[in-house]
Amino acid sequence: MVQPYSPETWHDFFLAIAGAAAALTGLLFVSLSLHVRYIAASRDHRNTARGSLIGLVLVLVLSLVVLIRQPAIWTGLELALVNLLYIVLLGAYQVSVFRRMSWKVPSRTLTRSGLGYLLALTGLVGGYNLYAGTGPGLYLIAFQVIAIVVWNLRNAWFLLMSVADEDLAREGSTRT
Repeated sequence: MVQPYSPETWHDFFLAIAGAAAALTGLLFVSLSLHVRYIAASRDHRNTARGSLIGLVLVLVLSLVVLIRQPAIWTGLELALVNLLYIVLLGAYQVSVFRRMSWKVPSRTLTRSGLGYLLALTGLVGGYNLYAGTGPGLYLIAFQVIAIVVWNLRNAWFLLMSVADEDLAREGSTRT
Protein backbone atom coordinates (compact mmCIF):
# COMPACT_ATOMS: atom_id res chain seq x y z
CA MET A 1 0.00 0.00 0.00
CA VAL A 2 1.29 3.45 -0.86
CA GLN A 3 1.60 5.86 2.02
CA PRO A 4 -0.32 9.16 1.79
CA TYR A 5 2.62 11.13 3.24
CA SER A 6 5.54 9.40 1.53
CA PRO A 7 6.23 10.75 -1.98
CA GLU A 8 8.83 7.99 -2.55
CA THR A 9 6.11 5.32 -2.53
CA TRP A 10 4.27 7.24 -5.27
CA HIS A 11 7.29 7.55 -7.57
CA ASP A 12 6.11 5.15 -10.29
CA PHE A 13 2.59 6.59 -10.37
CA PHE A 14 3.73 10.19 -10.73
CA LEU A 15 6.43 9.22 -13.23
CA ALA A 16 3.75 7.61 -15.41
CA ILE A 17 1.41 10.60 -15.03
CA ALA A 18 4.23 13.06 -15.85
CA GLY A 19 5.08 11.10 -19.01
CA ALA A 20 1.44 10.88 -20.04
CA ALA A 21 0.87 14.60 -19.41
CA ALA A 22 3.98 15.56 -21.38
CA ALA A 23 3.00 13.34 -24.32
CA LEU A 24 -0.62 14.51 -24.31
CA THR A 25 0.42 18.16 -24.10
CA GLY A 26 2.64 17.72 -27.14
CA LEU A 27 -0.04 15.87 -29.10
CA LEU A 28 -2.67 18.44 -28.19
CA PHE A 29 -0.37 21.29 -29.22
CA VAL A 30 0.30 19.68 -32.60
CA SER A 31 -3.39 18.99 -33.23
CA LEU A 32 -4.29 22.55 -32.24
CA SER A 33 -1.61 23.87 -34.56
CA LEU A 34 -3.12 21.95 -37.47
CA HIS A 35 -6.50 23.62 -36.89
CA VAL A 36 -5.39 26.98 -35.57
CA ARG A 37 -7.67 29.04 -37.86
CA TYR A 38 -10.83 27.30 -36.68
CA ILE A 39 -9.79 27.52 -33.06
CA ALA A 40 -8.78 31.17 -33.31
CA ALA A 41 -12.12 32.03 -34.93
CA SER A 42 -14.16 30.84 -31.94
CA ARG A 43 -13.97 32.16 -28.38
CA ASP A 44 -15.34 28.85 -27.08
CA HIS A 45 -12.71 26.84 -29.02
CA ARG A 46 -9.94 29.12 -27.77
CA ASN A 47 -11.07 28.79 -24.16
CA THR A 48 -11.31 25.02 -24.41
CA ALA A 49 -7.88 24.77 -26.05
CA ARG A 50 -6.30 27.11 -23.50
CA GLY A 51 -7.89 25.28 -20.58
CA SER A 52 -6.78 21.89 -21.88
CA LEU A 53 -3.18 23.01 -22.34
CA ILE A 54 -3.06 24.70 -18.95
CA GLY A 55 -4.59 21.64 -17.28
CA LEU A 56 -2.11 19.21 -18.79
CA VAL A 57 0.83 21.48 -17.94
CA LEU A 58 -0.51 21.71 -14.37
CA VAL A 59 -0.52 17.90 -14.17
CA LEU A 60 3.06 17.83 -15.44
CA VAL A 61 4.23 20.41 -12.89
CA LEU A 62 2.42 18.72 -9.97
CA SER A 63 3.90 15.36 -10.94
CA LEU A 64 7.41 16.78 -11.20
CA VAL A 65 7.06 18.40 -7.77
CA VAL A 66 6.22 14.99 -6.27
CA LEU A 67 9.16 13.37 -8.10
CA ILE A 68 11.73 15.80 -6.63
CA ARG A 69 13.60 14.10 -3.78
CA GLN A 70 12.98 16.31 -0.78
CA PRO A 71 11.25 16.15 2.60
CA ALA A 72 7.50 15.47 2.38
CA ILE A 73 6.81 18.74 4.18
CA TRP A 74 8.45 20.68 1.34
CA THR A 75 6.63 18.63 -1.28
CA GLY A 76 3.31 19.38 0.41
CA LEU A 77 4.11 23.08 0.64
CA GLU A 78 5.10 23.21 -3.05
CA LEU A 79 1.98 21.30 -4.14
CA ALA A 80 -0.21 23.70 -2.17
CA LEU A 81 1.66 26.69 -3.62
CA VAL A 82 1.34 25.48 -7.23
CA ASN A 83 -2.40 24.98 -6.79
CA LEU A 84 -2.80 28.34 -5.08
CA LEU A 85 -0.90 30.05 -7.90
CA TYR A 86 -3.18 28.33 -10.42
CA ILE A 87 -6.26 29.63 -8.60
CA VAL A 88 -4.95 33.19 -8.19
CA LEU A 89 -3.38 33.66 -11.63
CA LEU A 90 -6.12 31.98 -13.64
CA GLY A 91 -8.77 33.65 -11.50
CA ALA A 92 -7.29 37.11 -12.15
CA TYR A 93 -7.11 36.39 -15.88
CA GLN A 94 -10.70 35.13 -15.99
CA VAL A 95 -12.02 38.12 -14.05
CA SER A 96 -10.42 40.44 -16.62
CA VAL A 97 -11.95 38.42 -19.48
CA PHE A 98 -15.38 38.32 -17.80
CA ARG A 99 -15.27 42.10 -17.30
CA ARG A 100 -14.62 42.59 -21.02
CA MET A 101 -17.62 40.35 -21.67
CA SER A 102 -19.73 42.56 -19.36
CA TRP A 103 -20.07 39.53 -17.07
CA LYS A 104 -22.18 37.69 -19.68
CA VAL A 105 -20.37 34.39 -19.37
CA PRO A 106 -21.66 31.22 -21.07
CA SER A 107 -22.72 28.51 -18.63
CA ARG A 108 -20.29 26.02 -20.23
CA THR A 109 -17.43 28.38 -19.44
CA LEU A 110 -18.56 28.64 -15.83
CA THR A 111 -18.85 24.86 -15.58
CA ARG A 112 -15.35 24.31 -16.98
CA SER A 113 -13.89 27.02 -14.77
CA GLY A 114 -15.71 25.78 -11.69
CA LEU A 115 -14.43 22.25 -12.19
CA GLY A 116 -10.88 23.57 -12.66
CA TYR A 117 -11.06 25.56 -9.44
CA LEU A 118 -12.61 22.63 -7.56
CA LEU A 119 -9.76 20.35 -8.70
CA ALA A 120 -7.19 23.00 -7.74
CA LEU A 121 -8.79 23.29 -4.28
CA THR A 122 -8.56 19.50 -4.01
CA GLY A 123 -4.85 19.77 -4.78
CA LEU A 124 -4.43 22.62 -2.32
CA VAL A 125 -5.98 20.50 0.44
CA GLY A 126 -3.88 17.49 -0.61
CA GLY A 127 -0.71 19.57 -0.45
CA TYR A 128 -1.67 20.88 2.96
CA ASN A 129 -2.44 17.32 4.12
CA LEU A 130 1.02 16.22 3.04
CA TYR A 131 2.58 19.23 4.75
CA ALA A 132 0.65 18.61 7.99
CA GLY A 133 0.91 14.81 7.85
CA THR A 134 -2.84 14.38 8.21
CA GLY A 135 -5.75 13.48 5.94
CA PRO A 136 -5.59 11.74 2.56
CA GLY A 137 -2.45 13.60 1.40
CA LEU A 138 -1.12 12.31 -1.89
CA TYR A 139 -4.32 10.37 -2.55
CA LEU A 140 -5.99 13.74 -3.20
CA ILE A 141 -3.18 14.80 -5.52
CA ALA A 142 -3.48 11.49 -7.38
CA PHE A 143 -7.23 12.01 -7.73
CA GLN A 144 -6.62 15.58 -8.91
CA VAL A 145 -4.14 14.69 -11.65
CA ILE A 146 -6.19 11.73 -12.91
CA ALA A 147 -9.34 13.88 -13.03
CA ILE A 148 -7.53 16.67 -14.87
CA VAL A 149 -6.11 14.26 -17.47
CA VAL A 150 -9.49 12.60 -18.06
CA TRP A 151 -11.33 15.95 -18.20
CA ASN A 152 -8.82 17.42 -20.64
CA LEU A 153 -8.89 14.36 -22.87
CA ARG A 154 -12.65 14.79 -23.01
CA ASN A 155 -12.25 18.51 -23.80
CA ALA A 156 -9.67 17.80 -26.50
CA TRP A 157 -11.93 15.19 -28.10
CA PHE A 158 -14.94 17.53 -28.18
CA LEU A 159 -12.79 20.39 -29.45
CA LEU A 160 -11.38 18.32 -32.29
CA MET A 161 -14.80 16.90 -33.19
CA SER A 162 -16.27 20.40 -33.17
CA VAL A 163 -13.53 21.63 -35.48
CA ALA A 164 -14.08 18.61 -37.75
CA ASP A 165 -17.84 19.29 -37.82
CA GLU A 166 -17.23 22.90 -38.82
CA ASP A 167 -14.78 21.77 -41.49
CA LEU A 168 -17.30 19.27 -42.88
CA ALA A 169 -20.06 21.90 -42.85
CA ARG A 170 -17.86 24.32 -44.81
CA GLU A 171 -17.00 21.60 -47.31
CA GLY A 172 -20.69 20.83 -47.73
CA SER A 173 -21.61 24.47 -48.28
CA THR A 174 -18.93 24.90 -50.97
CA ARG A 175 -20.18 21.85 -52.87
CA THR A 176 -23.74 23.08 -53.03
